[in-house]
Amino acid sequence: MWRILRYIILLSAAGWCAVLPAQDEAEPAAEAEEQEPEKMPLYQGVLVEADAFSAVMSAVWSDRYSFEAGVRVDLRDKFFPAFEMGVAGADRTSVNGYGFKTDGVFFRIGGDYNLLKPTPPEARIQRYFLIGVRYAFSPFAYDVTDIRVDNGYWSDDVMRDYLGVRTVQHWMEVVGGLHVEVARNLYLGWGVRWKIRFGSDDTGEVSPWFIPGIGIKSIGNVGFNYTVGYKF
Repeated sequence: MWRILRYIILLSAAGWCAVLPAQDEAEPAAEAEEQEPEKMPLYQGVLVEADAFSAVMSAVWSDRYSFEAGVRVDLRDKFFPAFEMGVAGADRTSVNGYGFKTDGVFFRIGGDYNLLKPTPPEARIQRYFLIGVRYAFSPFAYDVTDIRVDNGYWSDDVMRDYLGVRTVQHWMEVVGGLHVEVARNLYLGWGVRWKIRFGSDDTGEVSPWFIPGIGIKSIGNVGFNYTVGYKF
């Protein structure tokens, strides 16, 4: 019996000797797994884009034009501070005979948030589904000519011109869209903009028919973009 007990003790000791080195080797691996994954660097580049949709539509429209471009700073593929600017104008004679003409610039500043999970840098295709907001404004001057004004007393209409009327229009935009990398650092994107103009025209004021950055005032609350961009 003592011989059997001695064999059991020797086998147990041998087993412990075999297990302890394996545990020592497993501990560093477990510690490595518990370490936090390395965070993505904050700065991921700058995306410079031009709007192809407005350029194409400017060739289609006979009485107005618009061109715009913008930059987005990529912060960890999640946050995108944005700045956009453009030029736009119109030269139109209405069916009632009055004329309207303007040329101006507009600016937008704001930011976007990526709803998709950040794509690993080694992935073949980078893509972003962005939503965001913009504050926008446009300082410009416009002419309204051949306005027919009722004289009242003499019952005769008087033709009047309003030249060089200056204004600054302000509005907010809610934007959303998809941007996809189609080749190395080359991106295509599409987006929709809902534009909310601040304030209203005063009674009796000769208001602009067209606002740079918004478009035709009566129908300019929704806009579309199709962009081509490069990421530096």
